Amino acid sequence: MKERAPTILVCHLLLLLAATGQAEDLSIEKQKTWLAPSPETQLYIEGLDDRKGMGRIFVPAMTSGASEPLYAVFQGGELIGEQNTGSSFFVKPGRYTVVLGTGTLDQRIRREVDIKREETVFVHPDWCALTVEVIDEVRNYYKQDLQIFRIESLESYGLISAINPELGEHLQTLILRPGLYKIVRRGEDINTYVNFTTLLLEPGSYTPYTIVSNSETGDFIGAGILASRTQLRQRRNWSIYGALHGNVIVTAANSVSSDKVKTNLSLISQLDNRLLYDKFPHYNLASNLLELGALRQEGAKFQINQDRLRLKNTYVYYLLHWLGGYTRLEATTHLFETTYRFDNRRNVTFLDLSGQTIAVENNVDEVRMEPVLYPLELKEGFGVNVTPIKTFIAHLNLRTGLGYWQTYNKDVFRQDSEHDTLFHRIPDNFPQGLETALISNLSLLKNLSVTTEIDVLFPFTKDNQITLDMENFITLRVTKNVAIEHTLRLKRSAELTHTLQEQFVSVRLSYFLF
Repeated sequence: MKERAPTILVCHLLLLLAATGQAEDLSIEKQKTWLAPSPETQLYIEGLDDRKGMGRIFVPAMTSGASEPLYAVFQGGELIGEQNTGSSFFVKPGRYTVVLGTGTLDQRIRREVDIKREETVFVHPDWCALTVEVIDEVRNYYKQDLQIFRIESLESYGLISAINPELGEHLQTLILRPGLYKIVRRGEDINTYVNFTTLLLEPGSYTPYTIVSNSETGDFIGAGILASRTQLRQRRNWSIYGALHGNVIVTAANSVSSDKVKTNLSLISQLDNRLLYDKFPHYNLASNLLELGALRQEGAKFQINQDRLRLKNTYVYYLLHWLGGYTRLEATTHLFETTYRFDNRRNVTFLDLSGQTIAVENNVDEVRMEPVLYPLELKEGFGVNVTPIKTFIAHLNLRTGLGYWQTYNKDVFRQDSEHDTLFHRIPDNFPQGLETALISNLSLLKNLSVTTEIDVLFPFTKDNQITLDMENFITLRVTKNVAIEHTLRLKRSAELTHTLQEQFVSVRLSYFLF
């Protein structure tokens, strides 16, 4: 037996080394589920030098420090301070307790660390990260708060608040101990047998969980990890949205004069695409909206009556989560000629900028007022971005800064408000001044929302009037893919003789592309 003792000892050491190697491999494998890079890479990106005579505690983030709960550092029961995950905490040499996680103080994760001079101690991430998003059958974000329980102890670990990422809201990451958890609707008991889902959280891993709810009843109809959500980990901070909408519209517009309103029935389709990059402090939203509509008046063929292409890009660099600087670029145009059709044939006259006759057309039943692409409107601006209200029910974003707007009116004519056979050429317009924008969203009920966008330019020169663009949308969701929407648009600029008002009441059918 004495001769075999060294052999047994060597075997035990080899097994211990093998187990340690497997644990390290397992940890590296789990890190592949993270949205954040490896702990070593996070420390390198942070780029902070050691402080002389001090030690460093580093708690890595699995998703992002802005989305995860703060971690706290205690010494002898005294709170030393708090810090975001993925960030360093410098302390004097000694023994400390690191507390992190979701839930009450007793439910959180505790780790004891010994710190030496100019030493960096990584807190090994053997906890779990979890995000839960709620969507409906057509992948719209659904407003439903949840509650999460740990099955082993039957304890509640708090609420999971619903969010809308399209309003700039972020999924909050829960940091939990490994184990089996149960998620129910807010207010439900842990013992409920309906509208619940369970999931097993493994140590060192991030789980992007999705719950699908019925858009009319709120009942759970699906839950799990979607393939599309795991692919999002590869894109990390990128998200993409695409939808095709079809509308039946009743239109009321005073496009000829301020007191003459015409009402028509038309069909319109919209192609709406958005690409978002969101990683604090960077936020960039690129979007395009193509609207095409056809009108059929009594006794006439279908003609294009709605034609707009809008491209927008907004970049915000956040100094704080509610304050930052922005720059933006926007272009608005159309793809088809715009014509005015008479009820009977007329003789029409075209006037130049000085009011002189440049052309006369006899016995015509329609007049071309706008060529392809014109008017072409461009907007550039930069300034300060403030988000004073950011809740689930209400979201308000304010921007103010310097604006440079251009409207190119090549061969664009407007009908005279008093003589319908006179058409005036419209000049180009290049106002510059102080721009202010307001973007708000208000969710009044489960299926009713109001979205408002107001864009105003106050010119530097007194001879230019204030330019206004406003859009207001009131949307009532009837079913999962049908909604009734009222749209109000107001426009005021130098080339218009009055404030242009357009209203659309539509029944919208939606199909989501991705």
